Amino acid sequence: MIKRLDAWLTRWSQVLDAELLTVVLLLLGFGLVIMTSASVATGDRLVGEETYFMSRQLVFMGMGLVLALLVFQVPMSFWQNLGVALLPIILLLLIAVLIPGIGKQVNGSRRWINLGFASLQVSEIAKLIIFMYLAGYMVRHGDKLKTSESYKPLIMPLIVLGVFGALLLLEPDFGTVVVVFATGLAMLFLGGVKLSRLALLLSGTILVMIPLLLMGYRGRRFISFLDPWKDSTGTGYQVTNALMAIGDGGWFGSGLGGSVQKQFYLPEAHNDFIFAVLADEFGFVGIVVTLLLYAWLVKRAFAIGFMADTKKQFFGAYVAYAIGFWVGFQALFHIGVNLAVLPPKGLTLPFMSYGGSSLLVTLIAMAILMRVYREALMSRPRKRASRRQAVKRKPAKKPLKVKDKVGKVYV
Repeated sequence: MIKRLDAWLTRWSQVLDAELLTVVLLLLGFGLVIMTSASVATGDRLVGEETYFMSRQLVFMGMGLVLALLVFQVPMSFWQNLGVALLPIILLLLIAVLIPGIGKQVNGSRRWINLGFASLQVSEIAKLIIFMYLAGYMVRHGDKLKTSESYKPLIMPLIVLGVFGALLLLEPDFGTVVVVFATGLAMLFLGGVKLSRLALLLSGTILVMIPLLLMGYRGRRFISFLDPWKDSTGTGYQVTNALMAIGDGGWFGSGLGGSVQKQFYLPEAHNDFIFAVLADEFGFVGIVVTLLLYAWLVKRAFAIGFMADTKKQFFGAYVAYAIGFWVGFQALFHIGVNLAVLPPKGLTLPFMSYGGSSLLVTLIAMAILMRVYREALMSRPRKRASRRQAVKRKPAKKPLKVKDKVGKVYV
């Protein structure tokens, strides 16, 4: 039995990254505990069942793990050969979301397509598809991006980012736009685009974003972000309650289930402000552990990307880098909003916030990352045997015995 178990572990260690698997399982487990604690009051108020959101999250988690297992079997060449085929599909879905009757509106945002048994958030799928498209584009046009003196090689990826960004803003989903653009610019930098050009693109993006940030309800949110305590019962309500929750946590927190702010004071406690509940119940220690887990995940994604890069599997490398940037940026932006260092925006905390679409797509992304690792690992050249081991020694020839006329034997 022990030999079989050892053989099974050895076999799977050759195709799975143990570090990546460990940190993903830790984030899933810790996230489920925090989400359950943060959603108890909301579930009881909405449907009269305290574990309502936990049971649904477990279902999404099971579906995500099954999908991840299936996606893991798909070679990276399949995604690379698709090229731009997935872009029109996701484009149509983003347009369909905006059509009344098809798109589902929640809290003033139209981001979901109602499937009957569940709602699909298209923007979550769009992130992964856009990053895979950019990875393929940089593989096909990598030399031009590095050496060309004109901006022509940058036009197509910028058009794609612009079109998808505009559709996401119409939902509106400003947080996803920020994550997509930040990850896209980071990928272009790794693809060899000069830093001066990226600085120019970043400046142009910021100039476009500023008017959008100051218009309508976003403008009111931004003003309240500058001084949330000025209108703590109005536009600054979310931020002030998040800060109070984090402050109440202290060094070691109030204990699991001990948060007061999640009791109908902090809105979207199980989603957009789950980090505040985590800080309230686990304190500064919980914050540090959470940051270390995400840093470990990002570091592993970059290590896998570097491994694929050294094996000249550039598509897989770019996809791995993109996943690392994506998870890292989204976690930082979510935490920044909860700590009131960034303006409020609706962003989930990967693996932890409640949401089926977010969890499913994140687990699929981890499966793709694991596939990149497997293909990079399997492409390693076999260790060549030394010359002494490779060449078998020939047995020494027996001495030739010759007899002379007298009968003596000479060797």
